[in-house]
Amino acid sequence: MNDAFMYFLKVNIAIALFYLFYRLLFYNDTFWGARRFYLVFAILLSALHPFISLTGWLEKQEPMQAIMTNYVQLEEITVNAALGSYLTIENMLLAIYALVVIILLSKMCVQLVSILRWRMKGKRQELYGIDIVSIDATITPFSFFNSIFMNPALHNEQETLQILTHEKTHALQMHSLDVILSEMLTITCWMNPAAWLLKREMRQNLEFLADNSVLKSGFDSKDYQYHLLQLSYQVPKVNLVNKFNVSPLKKRITMMNQQKSAKAGILKYSFIIPLALALVLSSNIQTLVASAKGTTTQNNNVSQATKKAITQQNSSVKKSKAQTKKVVNEKPYSIVEQMPQFPGGEQALMNFIEKNLKYPVDAQNKRVQGKIILRFVVNSNGKVEQVEILRGLSPSTDKEAIRVVNLFPKWTPGVQNGKSVSTYYVLPIAFRLS
Repeated sequence: MNDAFMYFLKVNIAIALFYLFYRLLFYNDTFWGARRFYLVFAILLSALHPFISLTGWLEKQEPMQAIMTNYVQLEEITVNAALGSYLTIENMLLAIYALVVIILLSKMCVQLVSILRWRMKGKRQELYGIDIVSIDATITPFSFFNSIFMNPALHNEQETLQILTHEKTHALQMHSLDVILSEMLTITCWMNPAAWLLKREMRQNLEFLADNSVLKSGFDSKDYQYHLLQLSYQVPKVNLVNKFNVSPLKKRITMMNQQKSAKAGILKYSFIIPLALALVLSSNIQTLVASAKGTTTQNNNVSQATKKAITQQNSSVKKSKAQTKKVVNEKPYSIVEQMPQFPGGEQALMNFIEKNLKYPVDAQNKRVQGKIILRFVVNSNGKVEQVEILRGLSPSTDKEAIRVVNLFPKWTPGVQNGKSVSTYYVLPIAFRLS
């Protein structure tokens, strides 16, 4: 749940940043093709950037080596004091979010069914590889993928040519893919105003592209604009289509009459590259910086009792070192080709911790709950040593976590360039109360 929330948060922050960037730099230019690319790229990168890993590259950068750690090697292990109720604020918010998503998704499905019904009812003919569906009803012409829907009886020959030119642009350039993408954006991120604003800009930009094709085809601009104004009657609300007359018309007419932007202005779209890199880098180092911050701030707040417990545990580790073979002054790696492994694998590690870790009674009585992050070294002999708290919780919970880690049997050590090496391993443990 924690990882899912962090992913969702990163996606929504990226969407907001992309929209603000769009309003600052691209809102009033006439590079509609480049704007279409930017808007689609913004949505796709927002969804995918948390999965793009540059950890290996960051590890090699000298300034980053001081703060980089291998944050999570397995899922967070949770220790519960008692069975909790499902009726929590977190679950209620999740239920509300899911309910709205289901409603919006259902609405989208209903619209798809409506389009299919129009297609089945109408008379079809093919023109230049595009299906023209004639509807015997009062509708505004619209297109959906490779089909154009209209009532020819409502328009004269000149108007029909304008409509077909406009909607053919939508069909040939596959604008319906952009429409579906923008709908999915608002369904999954419905609580984010930037998502709805980004969807609106995508839909408007598609109309700018189609309007521009009509004017380039030689039609009189004023006649075309009057035609748009005449088609002001209401039609069934179908958001998944590209309608010939789509609001706001004022913006479309303004854009048609606007002087074309200087060609050199398209260079500003190159700013997409540093923005994308900044998002990916921030996603990669976010956890690492959080861990580093936890090391400097949380350790300062650890009580004297916790520090004493850590000292005692490290002292016992030093005594055991004298009895085992150890490589002196071996600098631990943060990431290696083959990470250390607990005997039996990750599931065995989780089972070991769940079996041996106890929720301290005093922590339960004081309603102490939260996450502890420990870091330790698995040396080249597989011995666990240098156990430390990166993020503490309370003296008793910290002490208990350190105690259990020092009970670990020998691991399979990490391997780098074919050799066993000392490697850092970071372990999150959550203490939760019902």
